[in-house]
Amino acid sequence: MTGRLTQCALLFGLVGFSFSAAATPLPEQVSATRAEVDALAERLESQRRVMRDDLSALRAERAELQRQVRLEEIRQATLERMRVERTKRVDEQEGRIQSLLKSIQGSIASAKTYVATSLPFKQEERMRRLERIEADIAVTHPDPARALTRVWRFIEEEEALAREIGLSQQAITLKGKRLLVDVARIGMALMYFRLPSGEVGWVRRNNDVWEFEFIESQSARVTVMNVFDDLENNRVLGPKKLLLSTEVPQANKRRHK
Repeated sequence: MTGRLTQCALLFGLVGFSFSAAATPLPEQVSATRAEVDALAERLESQRRVMRDDLSALRAERAELQRQVRLEEIRQATLERMRVERTKRVDEQEGRIQSLLKSIQGSIASAKTYVATSLPFKQEERMRRLERIEADIAVTHPDPARALTRVWRFIEEEEALAREIGLSQQAITLKGKRLLVDVARIGMALMYFRLPSGEVGWVRRNNDVWEFEFIESQSARVTVMNVFDDLENNRVLGPKKLLLSTEVPQANKRRHK
């Protein structure tokens, strides 16, 4: 009896399950499944679009990076070319400067030789000017243009001295004493001096050395005193009587050969 009751209960359960499944029509089940599939397909397509957009952005970023790399390579190549060209120009300029400096140094050496052997008119001052120019071009970064201008100006002033006739003062060494005297100069050929006491003298070349000497002869002293008197009274033009040395300076000897 109990077994029959159990069989009846199972039978009623199966009938209830079959009835519940049969309660949802098949078309609705298909539609629901299709909707779920469509939703999944839409989500998949959305994810694909996001992935395509990300991939496009990455490709654009890579292209931009490649463009910047190429630009940097071009910039580096341009800078290197400019550096090489600038180095070449600097080397060429340094070569020209060194060549010019050698010419200037040669001119200064010639000018110093001239000053040392010419009439000793303010000789120390003239020599110091040349030495200052020489020192200015011995620095690390010399200015050859300025040095050349100064050398040229010095030469022009030396040429002017050779044409001038005038009075001035300078310190001389006479018999071991340093004296400030009046000087009457005839170009760079003759130079007479006068002490505050009225004594007069001249510059003579003795064995290639210029020497300041007193003039002993009365007539010679009068000649020199007249030169001073004429220059002090601006009587420069016209014939003048001058006292000349019998010894011709070495520089003049070379020119007369």
